[in-house]
Amino acid sequence: MSERTRIPKKFSNVDKTFVNRLLKDEDRSIFNTFSVFPKKLNFYGKEPEEEIILVVRSHGIAYIPGIIFGLLFLILPILIAYLSREIHIFNSNEMYIGLIIVGIILCINILITTILKWYYTVNIVTDQRIVVVRMDNAFYHSYSEAQLEKIEDISHRPIGLWSNIFDVGDVDIDTAGHEVDFHLKTLPKPRELQDILNDLLEMKQKGKI
Repeated sequence: MSERTRIPKKFSNVDKTFVNRLLKDEDRSIFNTFSVFPKKLNFYGKEPEEEIILVVRSHGIAYIPGIIFGLLFLILPILIAYLSREIHIFNSNEMYIGLIIVGIILCINILITTILKWYYTVNIVTDQRIVVVRMDNAFYHSYSEAQLEKIEDISHRPIGLWSNIFDVGDVDIDTAGHEVDFHLKTLPKPRELQDILNDLLEMKQKGKI
């Protein structure tokens, strides 16, 4: 599918600069953390005429601590087994094998959970609202949304050295009244996302979408 054929009809007549910037900023890597006009995506409560403009996932560096933690469970049993053989803590090979097996199981469990959390924690931008789905663990996820017309302010913040190296940051979205506010952490291209959302709000206010 070409880039132009996947653009929804309602966006074919809007400012070409907006669409071109969307396509330019898209992440085409295997991780696809900044996906533009995805076709094979749906979510609970989506209206028939509602178009998904952008799907953003956290940058992979947000999950580095979880990956390191999982790998520690793989390395630690091997290290303990090695040291215990030197000082003769355990007298049987079965204990060493058991430690390593437990470490492998825990490592795989943590790594799979980390990957699932990354994949199923998504920020969805449509022509009507912003939807944030967070997977906290294998048994619990949260869902929150805000209509575009309820958004009052959008800002982004750098997160230290990582921002300069990987172009990541936090994006804060403030809504009117007692609506939910969003604090989206470690997102790729935070400045571009802020500009895209501001342009969407302007087009919404002018009735272009």
